[in-house]
Amino acid sequence: MNLILAVNPDIDTIGLLYDLSQDASTQAIADAKAFCDEKGIKYIEKNGTTTAEVQMAAEALIASGVKAVFTPTDNTVMTAELSIYETFAEAGVQHYTGADSFALNGAFVGYGVDYVQLGEATADMVVELLCDGKTPADLPFQTFDNGIATINTETCAALGLSLDTVKEAFKPYCTEVVEVETAENF
Repeated sequence: MNLILAVNPDIDTIGLLYDLSQDASTQAIADAKAFCDEKGIKYIEKNGTTTAEVQMAAEALIASGVKAVFTPTDNTVMTAELSIYETFAEAGVQHYTGADSFALNGAFVGYGVDYVQLGEATADMVVELLCDGKTPADLPFQTFDNGIATINTETCAALGLSLDTVKEAFKPYCTEVVEVETAENF
C-alpha cells in the first residue's frame, strides 16, 4: 500500500480486487482496508472467482474511476492477470499486486518476499535446530519489513510513468527493485 502512495501521494480512492474464497486474501485485504481507513482513502472492493468475473470486476473498478488497484497474493486474479492487464493499462489504472508473477503477466507492480533474505533466515534457523540443540518452540516467529518490488517496464511505459521516478519512489520500501517485461510463460 505504501508503494501506491509513493507514486500517488494524493490518491483518494483505491480499488481492491480479489477472490473472496482465497484464504491468502483475507488478512491482506483486511490490512489494506485498515491502511486506507487510517490514511482517509476510500476503497472500492470488487471480487471474482473465475477469469470472466475478474475481468468484469476490473472493468467495474475502471468505471468507478480508481487510478490504482491492489490485489494480494491471490491465485484467481493471478490466473486472470493476462486478461486484465492491458485493460488496466489502457485506462491508466496502476495494478499493485502481492507477487512478482503478477508483474511477469502484465501487472504494473508485484511486491513479494525477498527470497535471499528468507533463505538466509531459514538457514540460520536450521543451524539453531540441528547444531545448537534448539526446538521449533525455542525459535521466534519472523517477518520481514521489506521485500522486492517487480516493475513491469512495458506497463509502466503504457501508463505514462517514468521508470526511474517510480524506482526512486519505491526505494524506501524495498530491498530491491527489479524490472521485467510481460511473459506469458515463466
